Amino acid sequence: MFIIIKHGDNQQFLVNTNCSILQLLLYTRRKVGLTKTDTIDLCDEAGTMKMFFLMKTPGEFANKFLTPRNTYYVCKIERGAPGTRLIHAYKAFVPMLKNPEPELLDTLRTQCDILERNRVKMLKTQEAKKVTPVESTVTLPSKPGRSDEDGPVVRRGPFYKTRADFFRRDKHR
Repeated sequence: MFIIIKHGDNQQFLVNTNCSILQLLLYTRRKVGLTKTDTIDLCDEAGTMKMFFLMKTPGEFANKFLTPRNTYYVCKIERGAPGTRLIHAYKAFVPMLKNPEPELLDTLRTQCDILERNRVKMLKTQEAKKVTPVESTVTLPSKPGRSDEDGPVVRRGPFYKTRADFFRRDKHR
């Protein structure tokens, strides 16, 4: 099936959704005149982003996520400046329309703020989970009454049984 994508000064084009999300976004970038490095996404007329730029599997078919015969807008994802601490921050979702509706802008701004808050929250939890290794100055012997001077520990066979050990017949019967 097909969808309508609007951009610019009331320009629009049809897109067949029977393709991968990656191909759909590449085609859309080319039609709108953006470079391959520009991050874009689609939003519906209510302003709900499809979040294709976050998908881990861009090879999935677009018709799973887009309603046939609906109208979608191209939105450019603005991130932090390269070389700064905020390189991965979400600054704005900008619709590629000449005169976007104020309601659309508000909805996109709200979604961008929520996404950025979730990104910061995830970074904080990852920082909290990082454990710094602490080196001990005390060395403990591996077994009570045994010292390192006795030589290396010789292990006789595995300390656990493998599946083959359970099925092996005793030859000394």
